[in-house]
Amino acid sequence: MKRRLITGQFGKSNYIPINIPEGLKDYAGELRLLKDIPFTYLLSDVPDLSEESIRFFMVDINWTDALLDGAFSIGRVCARDCVTDNFVINAAKERRNYFETPRMKRMHPNHKNTLKKSVPDNAANEDYSLISGFIMRSQLVRRMKGLLLYGYDKQGAPKSNDDDGTPLNILRMETLAEDILICLFHGKVYEILIAEPKTGLRFGVSTVDETGAKISRSIDLRSALDSSDLGKRIASFCIDAYTDENGRLSAKKLAEAVGLELKKQSKLGTDKITPSRFAFEMIAAAHRAKFISKEEDRENA
Repeated sequence: MKRRLITGQFGKSNYIPINIPEGLKDYAGELRLLKDIPFTYLLSDVPDLSEESIRFFMVDINWTDALLDGAFSIGRVCARDCVTDNFVINAAKERRNYFETPRMKRMHPNHKNTLKKSVPDNAANEDYSLISGFIMRSQLVRRMKGLLLYGYDKQGAPKSNDDDGTPLNILRMETLAEDILICLFHGKVYEILIAEPKTGLRFGVSTVDETGAKISRSIDLRSALDSSDLGKRIASFCIDAYTDENGRLSAKKLAEAVGLELKKQSKLGTDKITPSRFAFEMIAAAHRAKFISKEEDRENA
């Protein structure tokens, strides 16, 4: 009510426009991206964010408008101060180039130049009017640095494994704790794709703690055919029988066993497994996971 009475008496026509400092615009932009907001304000029941979980959400623009109004109200003592603050807030909300947003300004120039090649000119504007995102709590956040993350709306989601889709622009991606990640997109996110960094490409195996004392080791058995099936996962192949108590691997025995299994599955393509094909099977490729938001869950959140 107070704000309505003040703006009714003093309109923008009574105020002489000034140039808004870029730092002030960036500050307002970071508030709209929930920067430095206490986590309890974002999630009312923090313990309810269970381990290995993900939550999709939409940012309420009315809530962020009230947040900005409160932030700029410091030192407001008269009606003209209110008019000044309203002008500053509206100027801070003006559409700007995506590469001038706070996240892009902090990004390394090399990374920014790479992104410029993938972001079309007609999609490089941001006015903070439609923001969505997710909060993820997982050990993956702590253990795997440099995660690759892509968000899509319904129209831009990949239609197949060979389709890269049209990802939404990321406005903010930051860890709030060692195992909690928040990510905000320009648009209504429907599907996200999380992938390990490609630096994870290496020779190795996956380990699973089965009993608390014994560690089981396995590799992903993949098709070695020189066709479109090349690299397609067939099954998990346990290698425990080919390692000794110290974990040393008998490469010869394992190669023979892998060759027999691929031949049994008709996925070897040759009479005998070759060193190059065995090396191909031993590569631990970077994994990725896809999550899809359910509309009914978001409406009830």
